[in-house]
Amino acid sequence: MKDERNVRQRRAAGRRWQPVAILLAAVLMVLSVPLGLTPAYAVDLGECSLTVNPGNAMVTEDLEKAGVVIDLYRIADAVEVSGYDTYDWSVNAPFTEEIGTIDKKIDGDGWKKLAQQAADVVLGKAPEGETKWDPTAAAEKIDASLKSTGNPAGTEIKGLKAGLYLVIARGTVDIKDNKYAATAETSGTVTIANSETNTYKFAPELVSLPTKEAVDDVINTANPGPWIYNPTITLKPSQEERLGNLEIVKTLDDYADREKKVGDNPRMMKDPATFVFKMTVYEDESKAKVIKEDYLSAVFDEFGTKTLLVENLPVNSFVVVKEEYSGRNYSAKVEEGSATIVADETVQVSFENYYDDREGGGGSVTNKFTNSEEKGKWTWEQLTDSSTEGSVIQSDSQSDNNGGEE
Repeated sequence: MKDERNVRQRRAAGRRWQPVAILLAAVLMVLSVPLGLTPAYAVDLGECSLTVNPGNAMVTEDLEKAGVVIDLYRIADAVEVSGYDTYDWSVNAPFTEEIGTIDKKIDGDGWKKLAQQAADVVLGKAPEGETKWDPTAAAEKIDASLKSTGNPAGTEIKGLKAGLYLVIARGTVDIKDNKYAATAETSGTVTIANSETNTYKFAPELVSLPTKEAVDDVINTANPGPWIYNPTITLKPSQEERLGNLEIVKTLDDYADREKKVGDNPRMMKDPATFVFKMTVYEDESKAKVIKEDYLSAVFDEFGTKTLLVENLPVNSFVVVKEEYSGRNYSAKVEEGSATIVADETVQVSFENYYDDREGGGGSVTNKFTNSEEKGKWTWEQLTDSSTEGSVIQSDSQSDNNGGEE
């Protein structure tokens, strides 16, 4: 057997066989083929290897910045089927309780469900009322003989026993409190990898070793050709742009009351203090490309602080905020501020105004236009103050602003 294996390995090396399996294609559909029909390719359940690319060539460079590593968990051992060129699976504890036995006629949806069941054992589940959690403790409970963790993505993982493996891809960059993070999505559990500008979400996958080359995107033991003992698979993560928030903090040091006579009776009047800000979002600090412009306003009827929150701005974008209007009574200590957007954080620009004893008031109206896909038309709303109880959440909308003294 040892000599036959060496012959097989030399043959595979000579042909430089490096098949790339599509998502879930490396999972076998087990069909029994009499051994006598394929003596040259009789399956050998010795050691195998596996190379896992975390994504295709379009995202390879960015994924490298996320420090993706690959964890493998052998959920079932390969078991020889006497007299046939195939093998069966024997599920390992602790997966037996969750998975039971594996149906040989399982389809693509069944494999996805099986991968999620295995991931629930390895990663655990989200705590009640949560969608994100640290799965480190659950993963550490898996016996060391069943796992190979922390393998750099794109490198060959050697010395693997024949069997069915759960593939978990995860990032090691920009994980603050956790060794890695798991997230509950509507489609099931995913693991996260963050580059500087993008978040990648990996669904758990299954691969069976050894494998066969796919025919019409389906792998089974009846496919022609030799067994593949060192396959390469490429994962297909979802990609989302990382975002951050901007908070405009406005402080009014003092507020003006004025006396107004109505007939012979004087009374004190409050003139609302209106401040209008122009926000320009550039692609980066070079300010070569503008990606968004908007106007926001804050109206005070007493001294104090208000905040205006602008959400979901692209990471690394450079935001310049200029106080365009502050009425006659107030002067700005600083008229312009800027900040670079940081992923999953809120950065601030601050403005402060003081009362300068000049008479007169002012105001502004912000015209907000929102496209309703459900109704198929634009709606128009006039806003006098962008803040609500001290903060404002800006959604994707087109706005213009008409500001001026009244």
